Amino acid sequence: MIEAGRGRSYICAAVLVIVSTLSYGQSGTDDVTADLRLRNPPSARNYMLGNWDSRRSRLENKGVAFDLYYISDFLGNSSGGRDQVMTDWGRVRGIIDIDLGKLTDTHAPTFHVTGVWQYGTDLGDRYLSTIANPSSLVSAHALRLDSWWFQQALFGKRLFIKGGQFAGQDFYGVQEYGSSYLMEPLGYALGNLFVTTYESFDPAATPAAEIMFLASKHLYVKSAVLAGNRNPYGEDTTGFSFKIENSPVVVSEIGYLNGSPDLNSSLPTGKSYPGKYKVGTSYNLGDFANPVTLVKSAGNYLLYFMANQAVYRREAGSNKGLDVDFAFDWSPDEVNRVNEQITGGWRYNGPIPHREKDTVAFGLVYSKVSERFNQDYLLHSLPTFGAEKAFELNYMVRAQPWLIIQPAVQYYANLGGDTHRGDAVVAGFRVKVSF
Repeated sequence: MIEAGRGRSYICAAVLVIVSTLSYGQSGTDDVTADLRLRNPPSARNYMLGNWDSRRSRLENKGVAFDLYYISDFLGNSSGGRDQVMTDWGRVRGIIDIDLGKLTDTHAPTFHVTGVWQYGTDLGDRYLSTIANPSSLVSAHALRLDSWWFQQALFGKRLFIKGGQFAGQDFYGVQEYGSSYLMEPLGYALGNLFVTTYESFDPAATPAAEIMFLASKHLYVKSAVLAGNRNPYGEDTTGFSFKIENSPVVVSEIGYLNGSPDLNSSLPTGKSYPGKYKVGTSYNLGDFANPVTLVKSAGNYLLYFMANQAVYRREAGSNKGLDVDFAFDWSPDEVNRVNEQITGGWRYNGPIPHREKDTVAFGLVYSKVSERFNQDYLLHSLPTFGAEKAFELNYMVRAQPWLIIQPAVQYYANLGGDTHRGDAVVAGFRVKVSF
C-alpha cells in the first residue's frame, strides 16, 4: 500500500498557497548555493514552465532569482521492520533570493526567503526504527515559512554578516554531495547534530545570526549562534513566530576549498579536481540528562570532519568523472546514545555516453551506540546495542533539465543498532520537478 497517498492530490493547492504567501520563495544543500543562482542565472530550459516570455531571465539579470519545485521519495521495505509497506514523503518548496544591491545599484544586502509544504509517512521511524533514515526529506507534516535572512558583504566581500531565521544544518555539517543520495545522513546533514545539540534543521529553522570571514579564495572561517529550540515544530507551528526557546547553540566551522567550482563563474579550460575539507563544532549551553540514569550534565557538544574530493576527470572543462566523500562526527558518550557516526561514498558523473548529467552513487552510514550507554543498559538489565550499518546505491537520471528521477536500493544491517532486530532492504525512487 502507499501511505498518505491523498497528499499528492493536494500538490497544486499547496503550490498556490506557497506562491501567494511568499511571492515564490528550497533548503538544505540548495539553500547553501543560493547566491550562485544570482551570479549564474540558469537556463529557462531548467524549468518545466519555461522562461515566462523572458520575464524570469530579466528578473535574474536584475538580481531576483526564484525557484518552485516538488520533490518526493517513494520508498518501501521488501524485508525487515515491523511491516512491509510502500510509503511516500513529498515536499513542495518555494524560494526567492534578491540581491538588493544589484536591484537598487547600492551597497545593500542580499535577502533570502523560503517556504515549504510537506506530507507523507516516515518509513524509517514508523516501520523500521532506523538510526539512518531512508529519506533525507522526512521530519514532520508542515505548511510553514522555513527560513529568511539578510546578508551583508563588507570589506570587498571578505566579511559576511547574516541575520534572520535559518537552519544551522543547512550550513554546518551539511553534506556537499547531498543531492546525490536519498538516505538522511548522506543526503542532508550529519544525523547526530539535532539529537546531540539541537542544531536547527530544515524546514524547522530558528532565529540565528552568523559571521563569516574569507581569509582567501580557498579558506573561510564562520560561526553562528542559533536558537536551540528542542521542539521547533511545536514552539513555532507556522515559522512566523520567531520563537527563541531553551538554550542557545553555537556552531563554528573552518573550511578549505581546492579548485572548487564555487569560486569560479565558469568551468576551467583544463581538468579540474575540486575539493572541500571542513572541521566544525556544535555546542549547546543547556543541561542534558542521560535517559537511562537521568543524571544531568551541563552542556553538550559535537565535533565533525568532512571531506569531498574529485579524484578523476574524463575530459577537460567537465565534471564527468569520480568524486569521493567522507564525514565523521563524535560527541561525549555520557548523554549521547549514538555518539559516533561515519558516512562515506562515491559518485560518478556521466557514467553513460551521451548522459553526462546522470550520476551513479554509492554511500554508507555507520552509526555506533556509545559504550557508556551499553554499560548503563547492563546495569539496569536492559538489552545492549552495537552499530547500525546502512548502504545505498542509486542512479540519478536527468530525464529533462527540469525533471530528475532517482531509483535507489538501501540495505540496513542491525536495525537501530540492535543485533536482535535483524536487517532490512529498502527500495524505491525519488522524483523532483522544477517549475
